[in-house]
Amino acid sequence: MNSAVKILKIISIIIFALISAICSEKISESIVTSINICINVIIPSMFIFMVISTYILSSGLYKVIFSPFYYILKKILRLDNELFSVFLLSLIGGYPIGIKLLSELISQNKNYSAIAEKSSGFLYCISPSFAITMLGLGLYRSVEAGMIIYLSNVISCFLTAIICSRVFDLKLADNNMITTSYSGITDAVNSSSKTLLKICSIIVFFNSIITVFECLLNYSGFELPETIKSILEISNILRIKEISVSSLPLVSALASFGGICVLIQCLALVKGRYSLKYFFLLRFFNAVLSFLITHVIMNTTKISVPAFAANNKISVFNFSHQSSACIFLLIMFIIFMQKSEKNFKKG
Repeated sequence: MNSAVKILKIISIIIFALISAICSEKISESIVTSINICINVIIPSMFIFMVISTYILSSGLYKVIFSPFYYILKKILRLDNELFSVFLLSLIGGYPIGIKLLSELISQNKNYSAIAEKSSGFLYCISPSFAITMLGLGLYRSVEAGMIIYLSNVISCFLTAIICSRVFDLKLADNNMITTSYSGITDAVNSSSKTLLKICSIIVFFNSIITVFECLLNYSGFELPETIKSILEISNILRIKEISVSSLPLVSALASFGGICVLIQCLALVKGRYSLKYFFLLRFFNAVLSFLITHVIMNTTKISVPAFAANNKISVFNFSHQSSACIFLLIMFIIFMQKSEKNFKKG
């Protein structure tokens, strides 16, 4: 059995390599486009908040900042102060931030492992900047559309948190609470930079894989729909050329799901510290919930969204392909040199 699996892997790698060589131009274009998405969308929308949220949690400032909200919501959301703070930060920061912060809680106290497994499902939400700027304006030419998408995702996370906090015990015992050790802003910057590099690297690689399969399908006479591409990697939703308002619930569901690529990013950030079985199970539940909530919002409010919109191809910054690639490679080089220096000192 093992030999058969190995042979299948070897054949798959050979086929993949051949298609990659044949479609090298398309793959290069996909890599450049993915790097531009990272430079123009992912990093600007996530970096500063990732640094701030990491600093807030590691320095213990969350106890001061979120205390009023915790006092109001603690009977509705039966979470301890730390987990509640991570939940609020995940609603603002975007997809992987909640998972990243949850991993940091575990690094400070291993007793959070069991709680993390059962709470990871609702610590996952689209960021308001991506929802409003990229999806709302980029797809529908409407801020209101982006607000509906974001609101549906937030309500979905809140409902899931309410359910999970009643099904499971998500409070850490007082004698097991974490003792916060002060961490400076430079540590938060360093941690966030490494996390973003990991996220962007996965996005670039994943889109390269999609392009290879797309080439294979093209040779077979098929074309990969943009919706399928968006399920695989959420930023592909920005490439949809024409879209109608009737698709808003579907876009909300896709935004809530986040895409296979983001799920893999979460796996990379967890590093085996805890199981993500509830996280994966709740992705489909949250997607359906966001779909239904969007329907309700659209049918019960007077928010106006254009009946039909063409993609604006909005971008936050206008870097050239060469500039984007150089910046990305420079970041990789700096981190590589830091790792090499550490290994040299150890050796």
